[in-house]
Amino acid sequence: MNDSLTLTQALTDFHFLRPLWLLALLPALFFVRRLWQLDAQGTAWHKVIDQTLLPYLLNSTKNSSQRLPLYLLMVVWTLSVLALAGPTWSKQTQPVQQRQDALVIVLDLTLGMFANDFEPNRITIARRKIMDILDARTEGQTALIVYGGEAHMVTPLTDDSISIRAMVPALNPNIMPVIGNNPGHAVEMARALMDEAAAVNGRILLITAGIPEEQNNEIWDTLNDGRYPLNIIGIGSAQGAPIPAANGDFLRDSNGEMVVSTLNRANLVTLSEQVGGQYRDISIDSSDIEAILADSLLADADNYLEADEEVELWYDAGPWLLILLVPLCALCFRRGWILQLAIISGALLLAAPPQPAWAQQTNTPIPLSDDGMTDEMMMNQVPVSGLPGIAIVQEPQTGFDIRSLWLNRDQRGVRAMQNDDPVTASTLFENTAWRGAANYRSGNYAGAIAEFSLGEDLDSHFNLGNALAFAERFEESIAAYQSVLDMQPDHADALKNKEIVERLLEEQQQQEEEEQQQEQQEQEEQQQQQAEDEEGEQQEQAPEQEEQQEQQEQQESEEQEPTEQQEESENDNANSQQRANTEVEEDQESLEQFLRRIEDDPGELLQRKFQFESRRRMIERRAASQVPR
Repeated sequence: MNDSLTLTQALTDFHFLRPLWLLALLPALFFVRRLWQLDAQGTAWHKVIDQTLLPYLLNSTKNSSQRLPLYLLMVVWTLSVLALAGPTWSKQTQPVQQRQDALVIVLDLTLGMFANDFEPNRITIARRKIMDILDARTEGQTALIVYGGEAHMVTPLTDDSISIRAMVPALNPNIMPVIGNNPGHAVEMARALMDEAAAVNGRILLITAGIPEEQNNEIWDTLNDGRYPLNIIGIGSAQGAPIPAANGDFLRDSNGEMVVSTLNRANLVTLSEQVGGQYRDISIDSSDIEAILADSLLADADNYLEADEEVELWYDAGPWLLILLVPLCALCFRRGWILQLAIISGALLLAAPPQPAWAQQTNTPIPLSDDGMTDEMMMNQVPVSGLPGIAIVQEPQTGFDIRSLWLNRDQRGVRAMQNDDPVTASTLFENTAWRGAANYRSGNYAGAIAEFSLGEDLDSHFNLGNALAFAERFEESIAAYQSVLDMQPDHADALKNKEIVERLLEEQQQQEEEEQQQEQQEQEEQQQQQAEDEEGEQQEQAPEQEEQQEQQEQQESEEQEPTEQQEESENDNANSQQRANTEVEEDQESLEQFLRRIEDDPGELLQRKFQFESRRRMIERRAASQVPR
């Protein structure tokens, strides 16, 4: 607990973590009321003895010790309910634990994966199975390696399954630079990844259409220590299927015979047992995944380590109230107390009406990012054509709210956001980031900008860029996104939003230039029309002024010649500048099209990456062979 917490802060932040437990006090109130009614009715003697004789025959004074167990029961009941409600007024920092479970998926990308004994073909089924594996793994780190004649790493060990998902659809044998079947190299690379990451609970999953038997010894030498078991999922059939070729025919060997890819299940079973793993045939359901990953899905406290991140949680002070119940419960051992309390409590519970059931609601804070804002608030959901209009601003709710007795201002703000009332939430939130999000949702972008400007973290800069963009302050928005990229260069949402805002800024500047050119053209037309009107008026003057008019026209013509030359030169400069701007815009548009084309085809990037790695390995082998011995 925070020792520096002041009394004012404690009273301000005081609330109950489970406020619905306070409803259990209602039966206690009924219990007290019922006791008073029973006490007022008196004993059976009051019904048979005259009221005038009662003071002389009965003792009218009650012994306080007779009511003491009932009073203590009420105190115990109240303290128990308050403890269950979870009183709190401060936060505690708690470490975050991360599961140490590493899985390296090794995918076969040999030409045999094109065989269609599974519809539509083996590689498509294998890609779907990898997606299912990523769905089943909610914790731990995962890596992806592919192999043909050589092995290549697609993604290293990471807990970001989204990046792996983005690469899976592009995997097919056509991207492999070297044709062949070398699973031993892939298993060796997987072992190196595990050793480099110091994996505590690591395993290798091989999805393959077959392993040459001469590769068994190499795989056994790599995994013979039993530290990382090798599980195998076989894809294919014993009958096999021909391999389609690019020309519409099927793949043939040097003798012209059709190559049929078959699954040698016996070799895969033997190999998996030798290295401490399991073998399963690929299935259309999740039975193969459940069997292979069964051990990794079992929770083990030894497989969790503290991460660098920490979270702040409200400290539950309810258990401290239970200490007050210890001496009160000790009194229950006195003779007759338990029986007396049980009889009275049972009678009152039988007479009491049933209490309604209440469903507890949880207070979940509003996520502010993508690590930024909520999904509907993300800038990358904005269409390229423009920004949406400002939302209709509602009036905040006023008046007394009964929930203010049990919830602090931030929790009431969360409730308002869940009820689609961001205006009221903006007046309740004390957290600046949440208040900025509420202003953002309500369309008050100026208020959101003011709140997000107070933050110095990455999320605040990102959200500030979104708010500035919707306020059409594009240059400031680009600067905010750039500050995000300075902190985290690979922030995908900031890159996406910055690109959108830059395009909107270009459109805005282009529109302003067009409007300026149109105004300039209108001014020139007005000047020309005015000159023509003056010339017509001069022609309508008296004949005696013709000579004077000719002299004046001659003088005006002499004055207009340099003006026209100047206008022509200005028009030429404007046209040349416009052509230069057009060329710059065309170059920028072609560059954007090129970048979008690369982003939409991760398979091309992987193919180039694999080709570069293959050439580098070939150069290293040549250099090693030329070293004198």
